[in-house]
Amino acid sequence: MDVPELLDALGSTPSASARATGLARSTIQRVRDGKSSPTMETLRELALAAGYDIDLALVPASDPAAAVAARVMADPATPAREDLAGWGLVDSDEVEAIAQWVSRLERQAPDGRRRLLELAGRSSAPQHRKGARFFAPRSDFSQEQMIDVAGGAIGRGEGALSGVAAAAVYLGHAPDPGPIVVWTIETDAAADRLAATLREVDEYQPAGVLLAPTMRPYLVDVMMPPVWHHRIVAPIQAAIDLYGLGYTDLADEITEGW
Repeated sequence: MDVPELLDALGSTPSASARATGLARSTIQRVRDGKSSPTMETLRELALAAGYDIDLALVPASDPAAAVAARVMADPATPAREDLAGWGLVDSDEVEAIAQWVSRLERQAPDGRRRLLELAGRSSAPQHRKGARFFAPRSDFSQEQMIDVAGGAIGRGEGALSGVAAAAVYLGHAPDPGPIVVWTIETDAAADRLAATLREVDEYQPAGVLLAPTMRPYLVDVMMPPVWHHRIVAPIQAAIDLYGLGYTDLADEITEGW
């Protein structure tokens, strides 16, 4: 349950939520309008009033803004941070998130592009992305057939393939089997297409198809190999994703000589 759902459960107005929680109406209003993030104390009062409590846990990071920040810093084909919104690639909140990641990466990776891309990959790993959906491999399908299914799921929408599909294009070899990543803006439509051929499961499948929501800058500089007719992410995005998936050797091979 996210904060807007929690507020809805407490009442349709800030006054109703304030009565239920004992918090100031102005505090509720600011949180409801997205003008401020609730403190832990405020969040717990909201949760308790709705019959819940807070249970904190560390989870693997997967913030798309981390990958975009690395591309802004290291990829000439990606627009500068201040130009992303003007190109219609991100909104103002996403610009701020990217700026924060630029600062983090500058602190954490001051000594080279490889470290920068590796950190960005770990912090934006597709298998940990909120909203990711997983599809099991089929024993009667070759990897090329699985890639065809994954590419077909994008249809005419905004999206591109990564993971072993990108490694096969840029390196001429890839683990078989291995994860095929589908980055898309239209997750539900792509999932419906995948479900017509593949079985959806609850957990990441290292030999299956991983469908995940993304930000539009991921799709800057995509290419379409003539043999496959599927859109593939740019080499820098492929390297970031492979670092995140744990295929460090493949990512290093893509970036060798950069």
